[in-house]
Amino acid sequence: MSDLFSGTTVAASALTGVSLFGLMSSSDYGVIFGAFAGAVFYVATAAELSLWRRALYFLVSFIVGIYGAGLIGAKLASLTHYNDKPLDALGAVLLSALAIKILTFVFEQDLAAWLRRWTGGDRDHK
Repeated sequence: MSDLFSGTTVAASALTGVSLFGLMSSSDYGVIFGAFAGAVFYVATAAELSLWRRALYFLVSFIVGIYGAGLIGAKLASLTHYNDKPLDALGAVLLSALAIKILTFVFEQDLAAWLRRWTGGDRDHK
C-alpha cells in the first residue's frame, strides 16, 4: 500500500508555501526560509511526539524565528564584528531551533516541582 504523500512531496509543497509567503508578504526571504529551516530541524526527527504537538512546535518555532531574527542577527553581527551583510537569516535559523529545544525542555519537566522549588516549598531538594 503506497502512502498518499511522500516525504519529498510534503517537503516540496512546504518549501513552495514558504517561498510564496515570503514573496506575498514582501518580507526578507532569508528570514522566512531561515525560520522554516530552524523549525523543521527538530520537528522532522521527533517521531515520538504526536502530530498535533509537532505541528504546534513547528508553528511556535517558526513565528519566534521570524520575529526574533533581527535581534539575534544584530547580536551575532556585534559579537563577530561582521558588518558586510545582515545576519538576520542566520539568527532566524538559530532562534527557531533554540525555541523548539526550550519548548521540549519545558514540557518534559515536572512543573509542579519547579513551582514548589521557586516558591520555597521544597527546601530539602536543592
